[in-house]
Amino acid sequence: MSSPRFHQTPALPPITRGRDKQFLGSLQAHIDHAKEQLQVAGQCDVEQQCIIYGRAFDKVIDYCTDYKGLLAAIKREYDEFIDVLKQSQRDAVHLQGKLRALASQPTTLMYHRKRATELAKKLELIQRDSQRVENQLEKLQHDQKLKTPELEETKSLQNNIKPSSLIPGMTVEDSVSMEKLTQYQQQLEQKRDNLKADMKNKYVSIQEKIELEHKLSSALQDREEAELLNNKLMVSYRQRKLVMDAILVWTQSNKCVSLYDAISQAIANEKELQDDVFAAEVFHDLDPSKVSEGQDLLEYIERFNELFLSRQYNAAAIHAANSPRGILRNMETMEKFKAAVVSDEETSPVLLYFEALISSSHVAKHPVSAELTLEATKCALACGKLDLVLHWVSQQRITYSEALGDVIYDYGERDPYHKSICLALAQLIYRKCTNSRKAALCMCLQGLVQGALEYTSHCRHFSLEDYGFLLRMCPSAELIHGLTKERNGKPAALSVGQATLSLISTHHKDYGFQLLESILNCGEGALEQAVLNDVVCTPEGWVEIADECLRNNYVQLSEKILSIVRAQDGIVEFTADEEDAKIMEHVFM
Repeated sequence: MSSPRFHQTPALPPITRGRDKQFLGSLQAHIDHAKEQLQVAGQCDVEQQCIIYGRAFDKVIDYCTDYKGLLAAIKREYDEFIDVLKQSQRDAVHLQGKLRALASQPTTLMYHRKRATELAKKLELIQRDSQRVENQLEKLQHDQKLKTPELEETKSLQNNIKPSSLIPGMTVEDSVSMEKLTQYQQQLEQKRDNLKADMKNKYVSIQEKIELEHKLSSALQDREEAELLNNKLMVSYRQRKLVMDAILVWTQSNKCVSLYDAISQAIANEKELQDDVFAAEVFHDLDPSKVSEGQDLLEYIERFNELFLSRQYNAAAIHAANSPRGILRNMETMEKFKAAVVSDEETSPVLLYFEALISSSHVAKHPVSAELTLEATKCALACGKLDLVLHWVSQQRITYSEALGDVIYDYGERDPYHKSICLALAQLIYRKCTNSRKAALCMCLQGLVQGALEYTSHCRHFSLEDYGFLLRMCPSAELIHGLTKERNGKPAALSVGQATLSLISTHHKDYGFQLLESILNCGEGALEQAVLNDVVCTPEGWVEIADECLRNNYVQLSEKILSIVRAQDGIVEFTADEEDAKIMEHVFM
């Protein structure tokens, strides 16, 4: 019997209405146009296509009013199914991350055990040395006791001294050296003699102190009584002088009034009497021994205001810089000079103030504060006076701060012609402020890479983060080579993995690839030795480096690193299934 024949039938019935054809055509054009835009933007992934087709489905639902409920139910089912698949995919990625972490635990445990063994050996060695030194010290002390007879007065003190304890201020070697001990004894005797002399010259007994306090209080009381008597005498003097002046005026007049009336009229004149009393007080205050310091300061400030209002800015600046107690060496005075307006041909008043302020800092014994130093530097650089800033820094008349170094560094970035001078100044300031990170960066930017490496090797607090900062800010083959190699018998500052990870995280990643290629070209096994000896960079870090090499077309380098990492014991690599990323593609395609 012949098999039945099956005729192929279309999936959808033919569309006869022109309005439906026009709608489907516009819908297809909309889908194609949205896809082209995603492809141009480089974002044409499965999720974006799903969104496009979902919107197209919504338009179909809105168009087909008869089947709107059915189509909406179908779309909801699809959306729920898609959400379930996405959640499953996220759970799978999370579980893969956990599996990678569990896979790396054997390697980490191996490194920790290795480090614990090394520390245990070092501790055992230190304990042996300490025991040997204590035995030698006890033996020396025992021999010394046999040679020198003990005095009965020092027995109680020696019983309280622990033989194993060190003498304060002396090392173990000095404490067993007779020469050092003799010198130390002489120093203690000198201190004792100085204290005895001070007790006689600088200090007094409590009884003498009480007597002096009584004498001082009685002297102050006598002074107050004398001042009251002086005031009464001055008032009497003024009154008598008033009467004498009235008599003198009366004798020189035509004597139309009697002397009694003239004197009475003068005394009755209250205003004249008050003015005269006030004059007596002024006369009393003008005594050279009674001039107050506050009045002098007020007069000094008034003189400054006169010079400033008369637009004598240079004289006012010098006057303010030499003010007593530094009352005009502050931010308020600076703001006053800054507010002064002059023509373009004249020197800025605030710059005149800063020049006078810094020039007189040693004479006035008032160092310029860090805040004023920063404002002075900004003002000088704004006026193009870099030579003035150089003079201030070289003469050490300003207060160094990190912000000051940042201002000079930024000025060098804006003015390439003076960049070398600015870098040298910023380096000096950063070193004065103990900011070793930025000081080393300035040295590297000047081309002094070897000097920077030597400087960082002597800095106790130069951390791995600081070395990474240098690589990111000023990468160079010389710097990378110096940081990844031993120096003066000390281990390398950065491992190869650390240096590469720091570089590939920036736009200087080519330096990291060049470092790995140079190691690979050193011979068979050189790269493997570098990876295996790197106890700082984890296998996950090397896998990240390999992935970055692959993304930048360093295929051979990526494969070599992955093969080395996979060859280590306990290392397992999990790869994501590429089909999971395309699981939704069949829905609308």
